[in-house]
Amino acid sequence: MNRFALPFVQMLMAGVLIADANAEAERPPFKSLRYDEDYRFLQNPSERSGFWDALKYLPVLDGRAGYLSVGGELRERFESYENEFFSANPDADNAYLMQRYLLHADFHASERFRIFGQLQSSLEDGRPGGPRPTDRNAVDLHQLFGDLVMLTRNDQSLTLRVGRQEMSYGSERLISVREGTNSRRAFDAVRLLYRKNESSLDLFFSSPVEVDTGVFDDQHIRDLWFWGAYATLPVTALPGIKLDLYYLGLDSPRSRFSQGSGREERHTLGARFFGTRGRWDFNHEALYQFGRFAEGDIAAWSLATDHGYTVPHLWGRPRLGLKAAIASGDRDRSDRDLQTLNPLFPRGNYFTEASLLGPQNFMDVHPCLRLQPSRGWTIDLGSDFYWRESGEDGIYTPGGAVIYEGNPDFARFVGTDLSVAVTWHATRHVQVAAAYTHFFAGRFIQQNGGEDVDFGMISVSVKF
Repeated sequence: MNRFALPFVQMLMAGVLIADANAEAERPPFKSLRYDEDYRFLQNPSERSGFWDALKYLPVLDGRAGYLSVGGELRERFESYENEFFSANPDADNAYLMQRYLLHADFHASERFRIFGQLQSSLEDGRPGGPRPTDRNAVDLHQLFGDLVMLTRNDQSLTLRVGRQEMSYGSERLISVREGTNSRRAFDAVRLLYRKNESSLDLFFSSPVEVDTGVFDDQHIRDLWFWGAYATLPVTALPGIKLDLYYLGLDSPRSRFSQGSGREERHTLGARFFGTRGRWDFNHEALYQFGRFAEGDIAAWSLATDHGYTVPHLWGRPRLGLKAAIASGDRDRSDRDLQTLNPLFPRGNYFTEASLLGPQNFMDVHPCLRLQPSRGWTIDLGSDFYWRESGEDGIYTPGGAVIYEGNPDFARFVGTDLSVAVTWHATRHVQVAAAYTHFFAGRFIQQNGGEDVDFGMISVSVKF
């Protein structure tokens, strides 16, 4: 770790803790997409009681030219693996530190025009197996986009957003900022955003931005295009329930699956039905994919469900949950057609913080328990059981790389993990998290020469 980084982190954390404790006004939680935060209420001087309010609302020319809002985040994350990705190779035993620094400025020139920019620096130290593709990025322009509000009428708005930006939709099964990794994901995109009360419709055309290790050298991935439409609608007959409907298109010149490599043109149609009714919460999603891969046709699908029941009068307000999901795998490696699901741009920690498996060719059942023993504390416990959906297909990393090729003569059972994750929101600004996972290698992994995996993580993040 850089010898100057730790003292800086400690001093900043101490300052944030003191400032937060002395703040006179409650503030809403920071958002995952920092550009969604709105500090216009600080235009009223009487609202500026917090230590950081001076940075969150800076009038330009006494407010005649709008205002500027400044914010940032630093995260220190230590990870340890034994047999990462089930490998017995000595380099698969890793213990290393990752640092991530984000700094943004949000300039609202008027009610109709706004520019948002964000710098990102991601550092890694001590990983024996070498840095992963998202571990190192010296410093780069992570986001820079402009908003032009083309319509504001009653409760409606229409915004054109152009530039480099993060995107996140639904449960982040298909489009995610990739929070768990050291470098978050961005897209060079043009978006049209329509909002009316609780309804929204987003249209976008984009190319994902690759992570390069140097200084200001990140660029969008050449000839890889991603576009779509994503709508969210309230179900008026069922208060608290919403429906997502979406279409997503992908044109990739270089895709690889267990079947092989080739050009991929894939279209995704999906729906998500989610919400809360009393003590019950649920999240159901179904999607179908079609298109072309190399010389063959694509026909893939996925179903996912998440049910929970909260018991508020018991200690820890326990939420008893059950998740189950299935995603198609390739039916025949020897033919040209492909049935493997492409999860597109999902969150890296799709199943657990260990980030061992990706959501391709799988079936899983995941009973889980969430406890909130006191203010600011959350404890998540769970056990996940995994199978291959198709014996002809293999298993994949969250980034889409093949871990083991398909083999119909091998077992379908992949394994079981036991996980615990603890999160403490010490203040509005400071979060401490820790997680542990043990993955018991199933018969399929053992037949490929793989072994059990142990993973541990602790992180501290500070936001302002």
